[in-house]
Amino acid sequence: MVLTAYLKYKLKELLTNAELLGWSIGFIEFWVFMWVFVFTQVSMVDEWTKVFLQVNTGLAYSFLGVLSMAAAGTGLTGSIYRSSVPMRYITKFSKLGPALYLLEDFLASLIAILIYVLVIFVSVIGLSYARWGLIVLPHSPVGVFAGLLMAAVTFYWLSYAFSLLIVVTRRTRALTIASYTPLILGFTAYSQLWIDFGSAAYFIPVAPLVGLLTYHGTGAHPPTGTYLGWLYSDKLYPALNLRLAAASSITWIAVLIVISLLLLRKSRGVSIEEIKL
Repeated sequence: MVLTAYLKYKLKELLTNAELLGWSIGFIEFWVFMWVFVFTQVSMVDEWTKVFLQVNTGLAYSFLGVLSMAAAGTGLTGSIYRSSVPMRYITKFSKLGPALYLLEDFLASLIAILIYVLVIFVSVIGLSYARWGLIVLPHSPVGVFAGLLMAAVTFYWLSYAFSLLIVVTRRTRALTIASYTPLILGFTAYSQLWIDFGSAAYFIPVAPLVGLLTYHGTGAHPPTGTYLGWLYSDKLYPALNLRLAAASSITWIAVLIVISLLLLRKSRGVSIEEIKL
């Protein structure tokens, strides 16, 4: 299978889209600044605070990385919906078939999302160094990358499913709320800094992933929730089942892919005239 120019075009569009850049980078940079300069109250650096900052920065990688992807998902939902009409013509009158179109769209989106998160990571490292004079890197960069890859795949198929749902149901007015669904889920996962969902977290998309990211980012076994309480106190919190968290994340990816493919098949019965852009 030979990839076409569409991959390059789609990637360029995603990396120059002002809305996507504003949501996934500009919006999250505010939270990076707040995390380092407002939420983390550490004035002097000693051996103990170095350990504290290692865990604190690991949490920043996890939660702000997921939030950046969720914000990108907000823009992706609208982008995928708006491309539903051009896709009909592209796959009909060019060498780009439906399967290859979907593959290239997925790869371009995945690469773009990971680039957005890389910018956030560099910002966390840079601002942390500017404030404390320390360069804090993830405990396991490979593990963090694997977790971010899973999160990116999850948000892509989540956005794809909701955009196709709008096409199939012909509910154009619901596009705005559908676009915000990834961000709502992202903030739900983010709320685990203060809230412990307990066993329910395994059933919420993306929620278990922040635990996996925290584990690889800090090297410490994470709790099921209330991460800030876990960081700042010596109280014992229920431990996250890492295997169950990984299984839950993989299951959600599989479910979203199946739903998306079913909706894609059903959307072919919707005429171009019925898709109101």
